[in-house]
Amino acid sequence: MKRFFKIFLLSLLGIIIVLAGAMGVFIYKVTYGFPFYESKPPELPAEMADFSILLFNKTNGFRHGEAIETSTEAFRVMAKNNDWSIFVTENGAVFNWEQLEKFDLVIWNNVTGRVLKEEQKAAFKQYMDNGGGFLGIHGAGDNSHHWPWYENTLLGADFSHHTMNPQLQEATMHLHCDSVNAHLCNGLTATWQRTDEWYAFYNNPSDKGFEVLYTVDEKTFNPSGYIRFLAEDKDFGMGDFHPIVWYKELPGGGRTFYSALGHAGAYFEESEHLEMLKRAIVWAGKK
Repeated sequence: MKRFFKIFLLSLLGIIIVLAGAMGVFIYKVTYGFPFYESKPPELPAEMADFSILLFNKTNGFRHGEAIETSTEAFRVMAKNNDWSIFVTENGAVFNWEQLEKFDLVIWNNVTGRVLKEEQKAAFKQYMDNGGGFLGIHGAGDNSHHWPWYENTLLGADFSHHTMNPQLQEATMHLHCDSVNAHLCNGLTATWQRTDEWYAFYNNPSDKGFEVLYTVDEKTFNPSGYIRFLAEDKDFGMGDFHPIVWYKELPGGGRTFYSALGHAGAYFEESEHLEMLKRAIVWAGKK
């Protein structure tokens, strides 16, 4: 009997150690990612339309697999319906000046982790400094990128956490229409009730000159990201003004647009969401 209990306790201890190790690896991956970089650029199509989009789907951190798959198909259909070219890749080596300059817009489609080498980062910065367009979606705004220029210039906000109690919640969004860029918001849903994994940020992007397109009403959901023993300091929201979609024209003429929407694949089947993304593409790409 004693031997049985000894074996049982050792087995239980082994299971606990394995689970703790697996959790540690997962947390590290979500927070930092495991960097893997490409050196050989992909081959681009010989001919592209007057308006061309680079859809970048690479993840070295958490992968929103279903969302990436569904959104990629949605963007392909959108491009076909509007006579745009779209090139889909997970190859970070496409971030070189010679290839980037062929695109009017770069979409970071739930991109997570440290995905670019230093020279690739420099090429992307050069692209944006020379009037390029950027659209970041959901995971592209989390805290796994560890790239100050990207976080400060393209995003304008530091990610804190997402909802956990529960993770996916229905909430109400409110449209904010800037008169200078009225074409971005005219016709969009003014009061929009939908479900998502809601992001919270430490700072308000409007403090860095970004225009907010949508806020989410914290009175309609629980913004807490509290997790016992793991994230006990995340029991807060952003208050009465909680930005969730925003944009900015950069000093060099580049345009950046970020939407924290899009955790699950089904969210890229919503007509309102697709219409907003289409307008974001047209605006950021200067179509």
